[in-house]
Amino acid sequence: MKQLNINKISEKVIYFVFWILVFIFPILLSPARNGIDWIRVSRELIRIFPFFLIFLFNNFVVFRFLKINKYGKYILYSSIIVLIFSFLGSFIPLIFDFLHLSQPSKSPIKYDTLWVLNNFFYNTIFSILVIGFNNAIKITIGWLEDKRNYEQLQKENFKNQLSLLQHQISPHFFMNTLNNIHALIDYDQQIAKNSIVKLSKLMRVLLYDNENYTLQKEINFIQDYIELMKIRVNQNVEIKFEYPEIIPPIILPPLLFISFVENSFKHGIMAIGYSFIYIYFTIENNFLFVEIQNSKTKSVNKTDNKKIGMNNSQKRLDLIYDKNYMFEIKETETTYEVKIKIPLHEN
Repeated sequence: MKQLNINKISEKVIYFVFWILVFIFPILLSPARNGIDWIRVSRELIRIFPFFLIFLFNNFVVFRFLKINKYGKYILYSSIIVLIFSFLGSFIPLIFDFLHLSQPSKSPIKYDTLWVLNNFFYNTIFSILVIGFNNAIKITIGWLEDKRNYEQLQKENFKNQLSLLQHQISPHFFMNTLNNIHALIDYDQQIAKNSIVKLSKLMRVLLYDNENYTLQKEINFIQDYIELMKIRVNQNVEIKFEYPEIIPPIILPPLLFISFVENSFKHGIMAIGYSFIYIYFTIENNFLFVEIQNSKTKSVNKTDNKKIGMNNSQKRLDLIYDKNYMFEIKETETTYEVKIKIPLHEN
């Protein structure tokens, strides 16, 4: 709304300055030994006045038809205004006589057909230029307003999509975690209680730490999640999480990588035999490289890789980083690997 007011004010300022200059121009060009020749200035102002009236009619009355795409009515009404004022302007010398103003020419004027047509032609040309100037300003201001509204709409749509995807990820994540805790209740109630405490800690991050979410918070969140998941995995599972010792204050969207980590636990742990989950965070040349590797259980099929959490995380990467990121999946019969590269932005 503020930007809209600025555009409207700017438009009015342009018109005000333009017409002030137009009406002052005869004074500046008035040569006189004893001062300003007000007779000549008055004569020139009378010549200008019809064009000012054309501007007023076009700006406040006729242009609205062009704005609502009623081009026929606009052409009709603007043509009528131009013809009327151009014709009346051809008889300006009669007004000079009525107001007892001296004529610009010493020789008497012959009001014949040729003289009227000549004046009418030039008045029409200047009238069209005035209307063209007025329309150019209004169309430009309107284009700037439309562009700003479109950008604002795109920005709101972008935020809404991100918010929707994040809200889809969070319930999906907690649904799986609660199912894990439910399975622990019969196995060991104390472990289940500790798991609930850890889960509440993760929920606190979601509820209160979405603003100014950093890479450090993302790493801490993944660490807590891994600790929560370790409670129910067997000793044959090797879990490794490596990240830089010094983490710069990098701003990140909340829970950008948790779905990929969750997917590795969901499909990378085998009930019998050795399995592994490796998570690597590295920073190089203002880029964050995330690599998540896991063994693949035999129950994984092609449709499992297209679950809600994974899809939403990829959509968030598309929305946030557009084409400025890298996302790659490598899959074999026994392993599954996700590689992500995103640009970094510090506080």
